[in-house]
Amino acid sequence: MVEVTRPSNPFFHRHDFMSYVDIQVNGYAGVDFHVQITADQLQRVAARLRAGHVRVILPTITTQAISDMAARLENLHRIIQLDVELQQLMPAFHIEGPCLSPEDGYRGAHDVRYTVPASIDLYKRLFDAVDGPKQVAMVTLAPEVDEGLKATRWLVEQGVIVCVGHSNANLDTLKEAEQIGVQLFTHLGNGCPTLMPRHDNIIYRALNLERIKYSFIPDGQHLPWFVLRNWIRWVGPERCVFTTDCVTPADAPPGRYKVGRFDVEVGSDGVIIPPTKDHLVGSSLTMRQAYTNAIEYLGLSPVQARALCEEQPADLIAKWLPSR
Repeated sequence: MVEVTRPSNPFFHRHDFMSYVDIQVNGYAGVDFHVQITADQLQRVAARLRAGHVRVILPTITTQAISDMAARLENLHRIIQLDVELQQLMPAFHIEGPCLSPEDGYRGAHDVRYTVPASIDLYKRLFDAVDGPKQVAMVTLAPEVDEGLKATRWLVEQGVIVCVGHSNANLDTLKEAEQIGVQLFTHLGNGCPTLMPRHDNIIYRALNLERIKYSFIPDGQHLPWFVLRNWIRWVGPERCVFTTDCVTPADAPPGRYKVGRFDVEVGSDGVIIPPTKDHLVGSSLTMRQAYTNAIEYLGLSPVQARALCEEQPADLIAKWLPSR
């Protein structure tokens, strides 16, 4: 595991004018979105996000049994629809899974028991839980488990932002998916094995694409800083967005937490100690820290950091954003 060194002195640049946009939030402030939560718990999440100058998030539901995923979506949707401020903060969902690679390494922390081939009927069932596709901004899937890319085409037709992630698709499949309208590669460099072929691997295939954007988790744990700097240079910062992919312990004190089926521990440095050596289980990163990290560890300017943490993710999900 890469040790994360937190800045000893806060960066001089102010956060109070920022309005961060985070496209992948699996839990926050001690609350886990993998279980049925209460309105009070979601209000606690909202209060902590606003205190951190977060304008919008996409609550993210990850791989479980389809019935459980639908129940989580339905519960969150019901709570959000009863509160105008929650609707503005959480205008749509990100569904990551269950149509991901079942291969070890590529599926990451996703439970192999519930990774399944993609189908239009499966996504219709999940969308029905939130009154249709207009409430789903993003779907992350592995195109190699979508025969003929039929579900991918259908999702694009529904206006959903389709993302590749937890995938070991070959280059031809990735290029075809991009041609159909896939727009993003989810947290590139994660959701893949520690050891892969040195040349023909999912990272180089993804970086070979010409139009899609890439999301990254800038916490120093998911990717070494020098690697992230190299990739941003490679594709250009205008094709990158930062996300936290955060889970239960984000913006919460050190201690032990439940993240889905995993018990995790968070040290005083804010780093989640993974339950196994095989994969990480999300992050405890906040968008405020992502912005600071972009400047202090990646050498980006405040203008570039703001673009990655606010403006470019906002542009990506613009049609779901509330008017300001």
